[in-house]
Amino acid sequence: MSEEVVFVRRASGLVRELSWIDVALWSIACPAASGMTFYAVKVLGYPDTYGGNIALAFFLAGLIFLPLTIAFYYIAASFPRSSSMYVVVSRTLHSVLGYIPFWYYIVGGGGAMTAGFIMYIGLKAFSGPLAVAGVASNNPALINMANALIDPVNQLVISIILVAVLWALNMGGIKVIKWTMRIGTILPLIVTVLTLAALSFVGANNGVAAFDSIYGAGSTSKIMSVAFNEAVSKQYNVPVLTANPLLIGTYGMLFWTLWAWSGLEVTTFIGSEVKDPSRSYLKGLFAGYAVVMALYLFNAFILPYVFNYDFLAAYAYLRANYPDVLSSILPGKPLPEPSVPFYIAIAFPNPVLAVIVGLAYFLWYLNTAIPVWVAAVRGFFSMSFDRALPEKLASVSPRFAAPTWANHITAIIAGLGAIITYYENLGATLATALISWLDFSLFIFVWPVGLALTLLPWWRPEIFERTVFRSKVATSVLGIVVFAIGWWLMLYTSYPEPSVQMVNIAAGVLGISIYVYMMAKNRAKGIDPSKIYGQIPPA
Repeated sequence: MSEEVVFVRRASGLVRELSWIDVALWSIACPAASGMTFYAVKVLGYPDTYGGNIALAFFLAGLIFLPLTIAFYYIAASFPRSSSMYVVVSRTLHSVLGYIPFWYYIVGGGGAMTAGFIMYIGLKAFSGPLAVAGVASNNPALINMANALIDPVNQLVISIILVAVLWALNMGGIKVIKWTMRIGTILPLIVTVLTLAALSFVGANNGVAAFDSIYGAGSTSKIMSVAFNEAVSKQYNVPVLTANPLLIGTYGMLFWTLWAWSGLEVTTFIGSEVKDPSRSYLKGLFAGYAVVMALYLFNAFILPYVFNYDFLAAYAYLRANYPDVLSSILPGKPLPEPSVPFYIAIAFPNPVLAVIVGLAYFLWYLNTAIPVWVAAVRGFFSMSFDRALPEKLASVSPRFAAPTWANHITAIIAGLGAIITYYENLGATLATALISWLDFSLFIFVWPVGLALTLLPWWRPEIFERTVFRSKVATSVLGIVVFAIGWWLMLYTSYPEPSVQMVNIAAGVLGISIYVYMMAKNRAKGIDPSKIYGQIPPA
């Protein structure tokens, strides 16, 4: 059977526009946002993580992701197609084992819904520095702007507008996305490096004095007393925050640092659009990995050094669990969620700098949402190209070489993600379950990728011969390691709550129902699905 009958068309219609620099920038941008912005300080105050070492947690998460990064390079360089991992898994194992995990990924934790979620929460990174600058300079306009940015309704409206912007951006094609990502990643990277370097000159624990100078003398001691002093905490009806053993606390932090490291895999979804894939992925992915590791470690070390680990933990603990108590301790003061830009603004309370820092850290969320969005679009596109999803999703604009209907569907789901995040912020049970589902759906693809690599040299030798490194034993060993990590990730990020489990089941039932319908439709047209998955799709 010819390719033009088996696949939706003879060629993908996409163009190779991206270089290794773009692969590197995407590899930096996608993981960097939440890990550098919130997790480095917010996680310190969780009851099951306090006492752990956040720098060690980021380092361990990075080590766990190193075999995955090697696997991402190996697959994307060997099979440079849209959704390279889906292509390899579906051809090596079975079409269903390729479809289901990547269906979860592109709809949920790694794709469309997460893009809307990121646009919603990214505004909080902008609001913190503005609030601090407003208090420090006695400028109510800045405080009002900060409060407006964290108002749930305003966040929803702005995030929906940003979803529309990302939709339009993706309609312009990969060239527009390339230059947007270059500018939108290099600028915040420069600001981040400079501000973190400046923090290193502030001195150990001097951030505490800076906080007191803005929020009033003794403010930090009041916060820590409520969190740690049993006699004081009883007055506020707040349980004392007790330290876990180092290893137990650090292990608890892994949940968050693993999520922070995710995103390196999105570069495998643009294989059809990368020039010289074997070299570009080798240089780009590992350069990105090294930069992210350096940023995470320095970021996680410098904040506790400057602001005192216990103070950061106490503020995060009260802000997350007892915001009314925190407000009563510091009445009339804006108390943003703990974030790196918030603390940078405290150390350097200048209105102009606050705007620059806030905007830079917001750009980290924008340049994370763009690759996530692209991954969703290419995921829908590649499955449609295989006739596993409606063929309309494989449509490509001839003028801009950009998927069209896949982009429309991604926009709808991303908008839904923003709305769900809004209701989750209000405490809605179903919305909370859907947001929790993003964690599970983010990592479900890893173990099938590991299993496919393990079996590839032996089950599909004709495909294995196309790989860039043809060692059967090394490929299988890498696959076994990735399989083990993937199985652990899936179990580690699973939620026992019935509501989250029901969301998992509902998402799977919807996905497999569409797949069964499409396979039946293909059979009715006289197209044998086994012919589709018996070969690598054209570039």
